Amino acid sequence: MRRLLVLIPVSILLVSPIADRDGQKPIVTDLKPFVDDGADLPDAAGLEKLAGKDPIAFLENCLRRYHREVKGYTCIMQKQERIGDKLLPKEVITTTCREKPFSVLLHWQEGQRMADAALFVEGDNQEKDKNGLKSMMLVHPAGVAGRIVKFVSRDPDGEEAHQAGRYTLPESGIEKGTQRTLASWKAAKAAGKLKVDYLGEARLPDAGNRLCYKLRRPKYAKPEEDGVTDLTIYVDKETWLQVGSVLKGENDQYIAQYFFRDIKLNPDFTRDSFTKQALAK
Repeated sequence: MRRLLVLIPVSILLVSPIADRDGQKPIVTDLKPFVDDGADLPDAAGLEKLAGKDPIAFLENCLRRYHREVKGYTCIMQKQERIGDKLLPKEVITTTCREKPFSVLLHWQEGQRMADAALFVEGDNQEKDKNGLKSMMLVHPAGVAGRIVKFVSRDPDGEEAHQAGRYTLPESGIEKGTQRTLASWKAAKAAGKLKVDYLGEARLPDAGNRLCYKLRRPKYAKPEEDGVTDLTIYVDKETWLQVGSVLKGENDQYIAQYFFRDIKLNPDFTRDSFTKQALAK
């Protein structure tokens, strides 16, 4: 039964492109946590001005606000990723995320392959590896296997996880997604190659028709993770959350799309919110 679960798709959006596929190495390999410097946040007009004049400062302020106001959220995540040469079907996932201790619970509504639920809690479900104790992810298999097996434990940073998708559970979440955009833009700026266009406000149907700031970084000087050469992001005007990302490669080929809708910030998590029982629901 364990062999049936080797390719469980437990990756999530917006987060760390650390695998090396087809010789294309990522530009960001060691993402450091965002540190809030205590600076005052701009008002809405000031934030929009930064979107046009200083996109790095724009993202930094989005992260400052997240750091100060968000302890967790629930949402519907929609994603579609290219793994190798294959663009996989769209996935729709009910997502619950808590920042401290970092916890992620996923339940697939659409597009599940070999798993229909996955759970990671920092500090829980630990097993020994060569470096000591490590928190494992728990996954519930889809289909017939799920009627027999309640869950299996897997290394969240193992080769199976990286082959299953672009992002791993410990590196997932809306905040980390924005951190990765920021780190990539900073690296490009340091190399004198950053160009970001502010395209104004736009409604994003895939994010619940939210009104967003739309920014696009086109024509990278050289491809980044998985061959990305073009990124468009959508930042919710009300919450300053990065609720949409569209990544393309050469010849306008889709690499991935990620959208978040029905976001509810700071829900009342219970003791059972991130447990094996919650995984099985």
